[in-house]
Amino acid sequence: MMCFFLGSTGGRTGQGRGCLPGSAVLHAAEREAPACVLHPCQVTVRRVSEWDGNERFDKTEDASYGDRGESIAGTLLLYSVKSTATSSVLSGCHVEDLDEGSCNGWHFRPPPRGITSSEEYTLCKRFLEQGICRYGAQCTSAHSQEELAEWQKRYASRLIKLKQQNENKQLSGSYMETLIEKWMSSLSPEKVLSECIEGVQVEHSPDLSVTVNTKKSHQTWTFALTCKPARMLYRVALLYDAHRPHFSIIAISAGDSTTQVSQEVPENCQEWIGGKMAQNGLDHYVYKVGIAFNTEIFGTFRQTIVFDFGLEPVLMQRVMIDAASTEDLEYLMHAKQQLVTTAKRWDASSKTIVDFEPNETTDLEKSLLIRYQIPLSADQLFTQSVLDKSLTKANYQSRLHDLLYIEEIAQYKEVSKFNLKVQLQILASFMLTGVSGGAKYAQNGQLFGRFKLTETLSEDTLAGRLVMTKVNAVYLLPVPKENLVQNQGTKEKVYEATIEEKTKDYIFLRISRECCEELNLRPDCDTQVELQFQLNRLPLCEMHYALDRIKDNGVLFPDISMTPTIPWSPNRQWDEQLDPRLNAKQKEAVLAITTPLSIQLPPVLIIGPYGTGKTFTLAQAVKHILQQQETR
Repeated sequence: MMCFFLGSTGGRTGQGRGCLPGSAVLHAAEREAPACVLHPCQVTVRRVSEWDGNERFDKTEDASYGDRGESIAGTLLLYSVKSTATSSVLSGCHVEDLDEGSCNGWHFRPPPRGITSSEEYTLCKRFLEQGICRYGAQCTSAHSQEELAEWQKRYASRLIKLKQQNENKQLSGSYMETLIEKWMSSLSPEKVLSECIEGVQVEHSPDLSVTVNTKKSHQTWTFALTCKPARMLYRVALLYDAHRPHFSIIAISAGDSTTQVSQEVPENCQEWIGGKMAQNGLDHYVYKVGIAFNTEIFGTFRQTIVFDFGLEPVLMQRVMIDAASTEDLEYLMHAKQQLVTTAKRWDASSKTIVDFEPNETTDLEKSLLIRYQIPLSADQLFTQSVLDKSLTKANYQSRLHDLLYIEEIAQYKEVSKFNLKVQLQILASFMLTGVSGGAKYAQNGQLFGRFKLTETLSEDTLAGRLVMTKVNAVYLLPVPKENLVQNQGTKEKVYEATIEEKTKDYIFLRISRECCEELNLRPDCDTQVELQFQLNRLPLCEMHYALDRIKDNGVLFPDISMTPTIPWSPNRQWDEQLDPRLNAKQKEAVLAITTPLSIQLPPVLIIGPYGTGKTFTLAQAVKHILQQQETR
């Protein structure tokens, strides 16, 4: 079980802490604080005259969550969300039996949870004898035979759903999942999946990235795979589940360049298994694969097609359809133009990069940098998916991948403001400034380079903060002399140098031995160079990796209809072990937190203005946990 507590946005006391921005709605009712329970569609507010647990229901109102027109505050606010054995993720607010109450025609209260058998439901004797119950709707016993029978039916219905859910989770181990897991776990992902493999030429029509402005659209791709020498195609598969319903394999044929034999492909095929085609001693073989796409909604749809020839790496091709309205496409084009950097990035396509040696990057870090290279085309990033106003189970991973790449482009645009042409002062050592003091000396043929910034490197500017926190290297390009002519067709050589020290006015570089020798650099000399700051991409790549490691989006977007409620028995609030200073809601929180681990529960969120007893309540819960057996 996990427990969170938030204080008021404003002041703070010795017990509480400031709560999250936007929670100022919890301020207003310090004199007359209501206790409330959140639901996805509404907030039910119950007025409480005092905080001693004696509730007086003056008024019940509905208000949208966060509505500042009606003050919403409370001693404690509890709501539950989905929980798993390995992670607990806060989602929206809990709703009790939403599907059962509305879809299955249930007529009575939701049954109490935290039981292990439907036989544990009981009838309320007091209600049957006197027609009234002091606990009202909170009573954990049924108020009629009809209600008892309905509770038993609902319990059976829940068991069936849970069984179906567990069965669905066990359907794993397919070819696609195994391949994805191998790619994700490999320190050399390019050796597992690659967009090009030796001996196979890939041609496709139309382009892999297509944009349409109609909601209902159909698209087909044809891939021609020419194998020299001839090789057997064992499998074609669509790799990812996210947009699987929109894609299918529609045709596969094999033969030479003039004659093709069609292969049998089932309807709505997601994985085709071959390996039975006779190649008749041909020195080359051609496979043609047709992929179809259909949609009736706007959105960004991606899929990866893998062509398995029985060897690694497995050939893959990525396709994308961006279906957006004309207005959205114009907006995306404007956004893309705003992020176009003024300076062209130096990379392997335009320059010969000489990496800094010795390279301290680990194999895992290298694999992440290779796996999540930024797409070459901005059209693949500025898509309909980034305009979605909400994260859903369907768009979560693809949208966040896009936003991370766009964030990288935006950061680079800011950092490029510091790209400059400078006189680099070559040093064998330099003195450290600040509290630490001391000096640094170059070793093993390396040297230091110092340059003065053209503008103050201050954390007051976005570009300055990025350079100070997210840049750990530069690319160094020597400025050629006027009489030196660059040979046509040859790439300029740029050298990677690591940032050794940053001050307000200077940046010190560590220059590799190879760079010093090739440029004939000597201490106490100056040389003119162009510098391009390089972002540390590793943190963003780690975020991409974390996204891809999410195997079950149900953890992030739980089915709230399957979430158990917190077991709450009014009888337990009179437990002598509970501190009498706790009010009813505080007791409810303590009982929820201290529920035995054998009863599966979601996390508990406790919210209240400062001074309402959040810390005291948590301390009481900890005390009770320590008193339980085998919990120390």
